[in-house]
Amino acid sequence: MTWHDLAKRATDIYDNSLKKTLELFPLDDEALKEFESLPSARGKTVEDYGSPAKVPIDVFREKMPEKSLAITEKDPCELLQDLKSGKVTCVQVLTAYFHAAIFASKLVNCIYEFLPEEAMALAKMLDSGDKNLPLYGLPLSLKEMIPFKGRAVTHGSLCYLDRVVDYNADIVNILVSAGAVPFVRTTNPQSLMMLECESWTHGRTVNPYNSSLTCGGSTGGEGALHGIGASAFGLGSDIGGSIRCPSAFNGIYGLRSTVGRLPSSDYFSCQLGSESILSVTGPMTRSLALLDLVMKTITDSSPWLVDPSLYPLPWKAPKKEKLKIGILYDDGLVAPQPPVARALKMVAEQLSKMSNVEVVPFKPYKHDKAWEIITSLYFEDGGADTRSTMERSGEPMLPQTEWILTGKHVKPLEPKGIWSWNIEKVKYRKEYLAHWLSQGAPDAVIAPVFPGPACKPRTSRYWGYTAQWNLLDYPGMAFPVTTVDPDLDAPVKDYKPRNEMDEFVWKQYDSAESFANAPVALCAVGLRNSDETVVEVAKILEKK
Repeated sequence: MTWHDLAKRATDIYDNSLKKTLELFPLDDEALKEFESLPSARGKTVEDYGSPAKVPIDVFREKMPEKSLAITEKDPCELLQDLKSGKVTCVQVLTAYFHAAIFASKLVNCIYEFLPEEAMALAKMLDSGDKNLPLYGLPLSLKEMIPFKGRAVTHGSLCYLDRVVDYNADIVNILVSAGAVPFVRTTNPQSLMMLECESWTHGRTVNPYNSSLTCGGSTGGEGALHGIGASAFGLGSDIGGSIRCPSAFNGIYGLRSTVGRLPSSDYFSCQLGSESILSVTGPMTRSLALLDLVMKTITDSSPWLVDPSLYPLPWKAPKKEKLKIGILYDDGLVAPQPPVARALKMVAEQLSKMSNVEVVPFKPYKHDKAWEIITSLYFEDGGADTRSTMERSGEPMLPQTEWILTGKHVKPLEPKGIWSWNIEKVKYRKEYLAHWLSQGAPDAVIAPVFPGPACKPRTSRYWGYTAQWNLLDYPGMAFPVTTVDPDLDAPVKDYKPRNEMDEFVWKQYDSAESFANAPVALCAVGLRNSDETVVEVAKILEKK
């Protein structure tokens, strides 16, 4: 069987699940006609990237059935109250979100697989049961690499199409018990190790605000689905920016939690079993209040009694009356592009006007060393396991996969080499903590998520603004700030790059018009286990 045959099997999974969804949650004749006429980001094959609309979200809002849009456009926390009061039923809400996801899947190619039968059964059960559940009836989307009973987990690799699991991830069971309804599995890229979303299992997922830009990755399908407004909340994973980048690129909220706060030890990935740099999970959503509720709901369930790798830490709102917040304007290696530089100034100005916030400068500390350490530990086998997934299926290695695997620090390590780099990791963490305290011991630091807004496909080569915090295991809360403004965000013409990567990133931002409509976001970062604080910082800015 060729890799093309396997790719056809993968797209058949999507097509068959779409067919079943339309049987159980049918569109009326007019809506079906609109759906069939939509410009499609899904091509005839995974090598064909379709002909997406220039601004998919505008088409989505124009063409979606009004009855369904009235439900999906409502703030999810307000919708939750409508569900609990009986104003709408779980089946009605699920129907609206399935319709939204169907439209979104064609416009931005964000769905790997629909879950219509499981979702309908669960929604009907909830409608006849106890409404006093914290997430009662809210549709939940899941990154494809998260185990879901009866479904194959590929994490973007064709060789795993037969890896069907017989269990749900622990966190999925927790959320279902809390009333959430899993309804779709979203796209992720080949090998997971890219800040974009392209694979031979689905093709390419595009940005809902500008289809010539990436949606980010590796939780790219989630980012695009939420950005277009077709899920209440979802789960992603993050080992180098995979929650924060797609959240930033699609103008939503996303939390990279501290290792040990949320259960994810049963997730799949390449290098499964490696513990030098651990991936974490976290919520993604348009609603900051819902993100906060999801975190509280999960920790209220005492997940440490299910997953022994977790800390027994409840979710508690910070009690400090005044927060000290640092601003990292630049990591000293790659300068932010004009839209992100403007966003940093905007947020610094907003915070400086607040009586309950003290703003302090924050300088970087050897961020180049952090990249050297983390890229040495990402692939302790030199990338052999990741390469083997492609060799087994025969699928071509995509450019972004090749870029990360051929980095100058990626090489196979013997046990002593792994130990040595882990010693360097611990040493650097201690040094950075001392540096953090020397900068005024801020409660949080505002920093870029990425040098710019969403980038063009196959150009996301700088992870430094996110992977830095993975190495340190600091929580990061991505939050939207503004959008690219052609009048304010013109390229810097006479810039003198500091290094090769800085020059590459600078040249990518060729004009503000190329990035029109793109969301611009930042990240609140804190010391380990200060997850509640970084969420609080986002709340302060949201209120402003």
